Amino acid sequence: MLRIRGSDFTFVTLHVMEPRSALDHNGYDILVVDDQPMIIEAVRRSLAQETNARVHGCSRATEAMQAALKLRPAVILQDLTMPDGNGLDLVSAYRNEPELSETSVVVLSATEDAKIKAEAFARGASDYIEKLPPIAEFVARVRHHALASRALAARNEAMRVLEEKDLELQRRNALLDEANERLKSLNQELVIDIGAQRQKVDALAAVGSGLASIQDLDVLLGTILDEAARFSGAAHGAIFLAENNELRAATLYRDGKSLTADQRLPRSTIGGETMIGSVAASRATVRIAQINATNAPKHLAPPATLPAQPSSLMILPIARGAHGMGVIALCDARDDDGFSVDDERFLKHFAGLAAVAIERTQAARTLIFRMVSMAALRDPTETAGHVQRVAGIAEILFDQWTIRHGMTVSERAHQRDLLRIAALLHDVGKVAIADAILKKPGKLDTAERSMMEQHTTAGCTLFDGIRSDLDESAAEVALCHHEKWDGTGYPRRLSGDMIPLFARIVAIADVYDALCSPRAYKEPWPRDRVMALFADESGKHFDPELTEIFFSQIVDIERVRDAFSEQPNAAH
Repeated sequence: MLRIRGSDFTFVTLHVMEPRSALDHNGYDILVVDDQPMIIEAVRRSLAQETNARVHGCSRATEAMQAALKLRPAVILQDLTMPDGNGLDLVSAYRNEPELSETSVVVLSATEDAKIKAEAFARGASDYIEKLPPIAEFVARVRHHALASRALAARNEAMRVLEEKDLELQRRNALLDEANERLKSLNQELVIDIGAQRQKVDALAAVGSGLASIQDLDVLLGTILDEAARFSGAAHGAIFLAENNELRAATLYRDGKSLTADQRLPRSTIGGETMIGSVAASRATVRIAQINATNAPKHLAPPATLPAQPSSLMILPIARGAHGMGVIALCDARDDDGFSVDDERFLKHFAGLAAVAIERTQAARTLIFRMVSMAALRDPTETAGHVQRVAGIAEILFDQWTIRHGMTVSERAHQRDLLRIAALLHDVGKVAIADAILKKPGKLDTAERSMMEQHTTAGCTLFDGIRSDLDESAAEVALCHHEKWDGTGYPRRLSGDMIPLFARIVAIADVYDALCSPRAYKEPWPRDRVMALFADESGKHFDPELTEIFFSQIVDIERVRDAFSEQPNAAH
């Protein structure tokens, strides 16, 4: 224990074990502003066990602001009584300085005076410590405020990046509008079967506008493949996206609808032996109207992605300038003559629109998964695989709910897009929860559980400000996905239909994936036990109608669970 009163002080070494965090990997600065050198030295010795903490001292109030701006410390420990200035005035000055907005300001005082303490907090102090408390408490409080400073800095940086990406997306949307205008002028040159061609042109322009409004990459890829098959009359197809020097199957088209490809499907090398790899490398369209023994491709694509022996074939590159992004492959035209020259011409235009939309949504997805990765640094269970599974399961439940309730196809597509992104970000508020709680191996006590529950409100606040439909949906899901149908959930104890639909859907998907996934404290539950729990919690934890849909769609739900299983080097 270390106590200081006037000039009397003693040192006793006490080693305090703290959980590892981001502070263990990156050094951080602490500025002590106190006119007594022994206080500065006492703080330095108290924090000696914090090997990454760099303690700096400043004994004059007139030099404190300059030192703070130079260091940009995680924590300032500020004495109140100084010969050449007032500590409370310095607290106000720190709080009025934008460059110190992320710094935690902790008051050090030799007295416990309620009025002075109230004034310190009124001026913006983060904490008030009677100098000096026991070393264990002192180290813990300083470390807490350093972590809070880092978390605030990380949040501010994330919001800055979001703003930059939003501006970039607006710029790219403007380019997409220009591309649509160019497409309209090019389509005017088509003279073959003008009536039918006019209908295709109008449909293509409408699809281009629709692609520009989609935010989620998986929803976009499914829409692109559905529309490409509709335009060309293809019975089968796939979109392959480029990653480094490989092509991976991202979306398949079978039985009249698109579906997300299993991540475990084999990949193809760009420029390798497969035909799709050659098209990706050369960016030259391949069209075979009727396949026979002499022109059949030996290696079309990886197994299980396209038919081994198609009757007709068209492969189009997806590219922006010199940047190759992947290919669209279509097989088995329903027309006996196979894919036509007109099909190829129209789909080349369509592939150009698709490239712009894919580039835009890939940028958005990168940003979303960066936010998910931030949460994963704090909570090891919050992985990209987990959020992909939750989003995919939520999408299945939503589609069946909309069919029951008669939602239009266009509105269903728009709402599905919003739901998928909101589901990906459902637990992003965990960036605001302390490591000691997130990574605790055992059961949380009452106080810890209360703090953990604050991740819902913290996640909601990330979407404050000027809100789009996407912001509103993400905020609702982040805030309400732990509410329960019977009103016993948190944070607002909503019940029944008062809980937003998206939050009720994500609640089922999140709990299902948690039960089916291994954790440090449990093995995955077997299917029978999971199904029994959902049957018991219908009408209590979960919306009974959505629970009924869950049971009816369990095969597709398990397919999503398996497709996004946690694997090293899996692409998300």
